Amino acid sequence: MIKITNLHKSYGSTVVLKGIDLEIAEGEVVAIIGPSGSGKSTFLRCINFLEEAQVGTIEIDGIKVDLENYTKKHVSDIRKKTGMVFQNYGLFKNKNALHNVSEPVRLTRNTSRQEAEQLAYKILANVGLQGKEHNYPVALSGGQQQRVGIARALALDPYVILFDEPTSSLDPELVEEVLNVMKSVINSKRTMIVVTHEMDFAQSVADRVVFMADGVIIEQGAPKDIFQNPQNERTQKFLRSYLHKSK
Repeated sequence: MIKITNLHKSYGSTVVLKGIDLEIAEGEVVAIIGPSGSGKSTFLRCINFLEEAQVGTIEIDGIKVDLENYTKKHVSDIRKKTGMVFQNYGLFKNKNALHNVSEPVRLTRNTSRQEAEQLAYKILANVGLQGKEHNYPVALSGGQQQRVGIARALALDPYVILFDEPTSSLDPELVEEVLNVMKSVINSKRTMIVVTHEMDFAQSVADRVVFMADGVIIEQGAPKDIFQNPQNERTQKFLRSYLHKSK
């Protein structure tokens, strides 16, 4: 289980998150939607301490951290439970696809180079990149780079994978290949939190949709309820805008 309680995050006098409460069951896929600037990506990055929230608690699979009183070990323990897929891929430009996947495994899981590379070959094949293992990021398309990013997260075998707008940097024709890989991950019953602007994807694959605006959760529920019968006026306005743009 993941349990986020009363999460607050500010940058100086600018308040970004205003008391987020969210529980996620093991194996659940949660899509977070909302307008730009609503705090969605910041919230995701606070979960694994890429950003440091000032107030609240984070609990992942039995590891509980009080954000007003924690140690480096707490951060390390939480990060071991999470994998992150970034909107800008986040790959090492000086490493090929194989080493982008295998090196984090070797460094964080205390495995040999040979074991880590064997695992990387397998997972890269699973995301459709067999034959691309020795290509550097510059020689890969955006969709292929993002699939390397997904493979890297999977190789660490985390409790939860965090996807931060994984298709936002892709050309439209490459979006579908990344979404298809994500669907295959979903089929493996892995816990996922996905910040996304892909409404069709959120509607079709998420177990629950969370709508955020102005640093708070406005509404959440099953995709059918959120997309077909939203209760909050802010949610209704956002979805009307989306439907208008998609026509």
